[in-house]
Amino acid sequence: MNAPELPFLLLHGWACPTITWTPVAARLRALGHSVEIPPLLGYGPLLGYGQAGTMRDAVRDEADWTLEAAAHDAARLLERLGSPAVVAGHSLGGSVAATLAILRPELVAAVAFVGMVPVAPSATTARRLGRLFLEAAGPPSREAVETCLAAWYGGRATDPALAAELEAAFGVPAPVLRGSLRAALSGVAPAVTEQLAAPVGVVLGAGDRTRPPEEVERILAEHPDWTPTVVPGAGHMVQWEAPDECADALAALAGRIPGPRTTPTRQ
Repeated sequence: MNAPELPFLLLHGWACPTITWTPVAARLRALGHSVEIPPLLGYGPLLGYGQAGTMRDAVRDEADWTLEAAAHDAARLLERLGSPAVVAGHSLGGSVAATLAILRPELVAAVAFVGMVPVAPSATTARRLGRLFLEAAGPPSREAVETCLAAWYGGRATDPALAAELEAAFGVPAPVLRGSLRAALSGVAPAVTEQLAAPVGVVLGAGDRTRPPEEVERILAEHPDWTPTVVPGAGHMVQWEAPDECADALAALAGRIPGPRTTPTRQ
């Protein structure tokens, strides 16, 4: 299989809609790749089951939302693609991508961490999100949602349809929103990172402080085989703010993957 034919699986972050990947997907498709942008577990129908399997079937309690459960859900889609994929995950999606690469390595040709490296978010980020979304009971407050929209997208979108879609990701059932946030704040275990065998790329916004800069530098120094790309002027939502630079970095990662490949099916 030639690199331009490699499929991409793009996984969104916590409380983010799949549309945050749309600009990157458009450029990747223009380069000849097929692209899937599925909702993470609980943010849409269960993958592989269509409308018959709903988010409420799988996530009835916060404890049901785990990185492993989300990875197995994504694997259902990958099993149908007919080829291993480059799995790129933004923020929480990156933790899911790493977990997927360990649980089902035959389905993952490469892993891309976007807007993150596989370490826990900073204490400041954890305290802020915990206060806004975990300490209070009930649905998220307007203040909580507006705080995130301002930090991630520079404020409320002027297009009403886009604004509604960005806000809708905060309206998933409470067990999904809260459970996936706890998973995002915990991050992946160090042992998971050490087991990654697939090629790894990292795409970061230069202004992103979601994770401690010293921890970012440390993990990149420990993994000199990873390919980092730092995008000037971008922050945590690097795939949204700089889609061309992000897509080009992902396409370059795909170009590093030897072929041909076939996808084993689960026995």
